[in-house]
Amino acid sequence: MILAAGKGERMSPLTNVIQKALISCVGMTLIDRLVSVLRAEGIESFTIGVGWKGTEMERHFDNHPERDRIDVVHVPEYERGPLQTLVTSLDAVRDERFIVCPADLFVEGGIVSLTMSEHAINNPPRTASIAVDKSGKTGTPVYAKDTGLVTGLGRAVQDCSESGRSAMVLAVNRRFISYCREALGSGERRVVDALNLAISKGEDIRQVDVTGRWFDVDDVESLLEVSEYLLRVSTPEIDGSIFVPVGDTMDIGETITLPSGIVLESGVQIIGPSFIAPGCTVGSHCVIGPGVSLEMKAMVKPNSNVRESLLLGGAQVRKGTNLTGSVVHGSDVFQKGL
Repeated sequence: MILAAGKGERMSPLTNVIQKALISCVGMTLIDRLVSVLRAEGIESFTIGVGWKGTEMERHFDNHPERDRIDVVHVPEYERGPLQTLVTSLDAVRDERFIVCPADLFVEGGIVSLTMSEHAINNPPRTASIAVDKSGKTGTPVYAKDTGLVTGLGRAVQDCSESGRSAMVLAVNRRFISYCREALGSGERRVVDALNLAISKGEDIRQVDVTGRWFDVDDVESLLEVSEYLLRVSTPEIDGSIFVPVGDTMDIGETITLPSGIVLESGVQIIGPSFIAPGCTVGSHCVIGPGVSLEMKAMVKPNSNVRESLLLGGAQVRKGTNLTGSVVHGSDVFQKGL
């Protein structure tokens, strides 16, 4: 499994200070959640290519329970784009077949395993298989024939309509590497460009029809969509945290302090679905929720209303603030659509 971790230009300036895959959402970083899902799908080892703040990613995995299965590869020329990150990562891999996907992807179980199995049973072996959601509205457009043969990605193809969208979960054979190198040598930056090059040279690249939820976490809006989705469909099992599910409300009378360091002052109301991680403080007469995730040691000062937002670790919301549809890092507020 190859995971490419980029800077995330579309989420700037938030990603100027934090590696996108290390953003915590409902108690777990994006990369940890992805590794957990992929391990359950049967993936045995991971190669993660990192450039921007790569040392932070390596430090993150120092004491990770899956550390022995994870190889972090530093990419000195990561500014050349995701394709450079992939090519550098592939130099550390000797497998004949592997899965490639972005490190900041949120994907439900079943999508990766189906893509792998469809790719493995093909005879003769195809160059690549691409997970495609026919009802998808976001991600990379994929154009294919009725047979499933992909004729192009990212741009319209003559005499072929769009068949769906992909989050770029790929099962590939080793010969795909040569097209990555050739595209990179021609000045291309994206994995899509390498796939289109392979298609132009007659390689067999096919789509795998998948269903289930996935999010390409590429901007503040998609990050908030992941947070909202997780709050509504999952039950976070983080020691010392508070989770109020959909339809429930928690009203605080007198101030309470939990052993995990959570402080909820008098008059606080938490409307589900909402999540509060250990070490958080919510000031008096605040309304939190619905659709709010407070990560480790976030603080909301008194008389504030927070809805449909994600407060990253250590975030601080000022007294009397009304906040909707935002991601907060430190005291900086990033809103969707801006």
